[in-house]
Parts: sequence; C-alpha cells; structure tokens
Amino acid sequence: MKKILVVDDDPTLRELLQIRLESNGYEVITASDGVHGFAEAKRIHPDLIVLDVSMPAMDGYSLVKELKWHDDLKTIPILILTAKTHTEELFELEGISSFMTKPFNSKDLLSQIERTI
Repeated sequence: MKKILVVDDDPTLRELLQIRLESNGYEVITASDGVHGFAEAKRIHPDLIVLDVSMPAMDGYSLVKELKWHDDLKTIPILILTAKTHTEELFELEGISSFMTKPFNSKDLLSQIERTI
C-alpha cells in the first residue's frame, strides 16, 4: 500500500483528503504544518507528499528546501496544492513540477497522484 503524507494547515481539507485517498487504497498520514510534515516525512518515508504552500511554522517552500537537504528524503515526489498563483516557478527551481490549484476536483487529484507516484 502506497503511503501519502498530506501537509496542510486546513483541518477540513486534511480530513477530506484523508477520507478520499484512503477510500482509494492509500495509507494516509497528515500534518498541520511544515515542521510536523518534515518530522513525519523522516519517520515514515512516504511514497508521495501532498503539500500546501501557505502554512504556519514552516511553509511549503521551506519544507521542500529542507527535504532536499536530506539524501533519504530528497527523492520523495511532491504534489503542491495551492490557492496562490505564480508559485510554480519557485518550486520548479527545486525540481517540483506537480501542481494543483485549490479548489480542485477529486478525480483530477487522484489522476495527478497516480501520475506523480
């Protein structure tokens, strides 16, 4: 079973993503900010990280940069979920090319996850 780490500060969105992904056969672990997301990534080594950009404590961009400093974490695929526009270029510099804009369609999200994993 593929493990997905969902890192987002919106508890409702985290819960919805967890329910949707688990119902499609994924094991889901959640974190409410980048600090906890980084700790969970080190602990579980997920197959994919679904990541919000704007979060307290450590934002999505800072988390991506932190992950890239660790050999055992830097190859984990990341799917960015964001309500912000024009952030793709920053993430592409870090090697991230999977993005979805909030709000998103669940079927599109599942398709994007399949392509990213």
